Order: sequence, then structure tokens, then C-alpha cells
Amino acid sequence: MSHLAPWRLLIHDPGRGDGGPKFILCTVAVPGDVRPASLLATVDEVTTAWVAARHGLAHIQLTQLPGASCWRVDEGGKPR
Repeated sequence: MSHLAPWRLLIHDPGRGDGGPKFILCTVAVPGDVRPASLLATVDEVTTAWVAARHGLAHIQLTQLPGASCWRVDEGGKPR
């Protein structure tokens, strides 16, 4: 899956015991950091292995952010 421009995302983390709610702004600049998923996808062993490989790590732990919301940031109101 390739994209001409980086994805910019705004994430709202309502907090998980380590502080108050926060907004997180991030950029996904490498097309290999985006992969297809189904509507009802879950984080399984394949997804965890993909994330670990993208970070060059042997073992990782993915922590779900309950109640987190995410928005894609589009320039000038023009969706990609």
C-alpha cells in the first residue's frame, strides 16, 4: 500500500493511569508503515510480528489505549 504524502494523525488518549488525557500528533512517512486490514481486524501474532519487524525488534508489547480516538489530518480540508 503506497501513499504519495505522509499520513498525519491526531490521537486523543483519554489517559491510562500515567497522567491526564492528551493529544498526540504523529506522522507516518514510510509507506511500509501502513498495511491493509479488515474492518473487524484485531491485533494478532501476524500484526505484532509486522510492527516488531518495522522497528527492528525481536519482541514487543502492544498496549491498547481504551477509549482512544484517531483522526487523519488533511491539508486544506481535502481528503486523500
